[in-house]
Amino acid sequence: MTTPVELLPVELPKRNLPPITVHYAIIADAHPGALPCVLELFALRNITPDLMKVRKYNKSSYHDGTITIDIHVTGLLPKEQDIIRHKLDAQISVQNVREEILHINRRSKLAS
Repeated sequence: MTTPVELLPVELPKRNLPPITVHYAIIADAHPGALPCVLELFALRNITPDLMKVRKYNKSSYHDGTITIDIHVTGLLPKEQDIIRHKLDAQISVQNVREEILHINRRSKLAS
């Protein structure tokens, strides 16, 4: 009979990487409840986006009757990024979600 061996936890060295910014580009139906539903996903996780830009398109444009929502968030873990992307994609009013990793560590600026 062998005696069970207790393994001690191994502490991995921490990497000092600058925080990355994730850009979510969302196309959703242009109705009053779409924007609060999208923002609620961040609020439930106690996350305040660094930048949010919303634009409504008229019926005559390419994206007729839709809004585009651009959200930048810094400091998310990869698992959080995936969860948020999948939950955004599952929203009824959301038509498309694109996620882009921005390798910058300074504050986002809104380009007008």
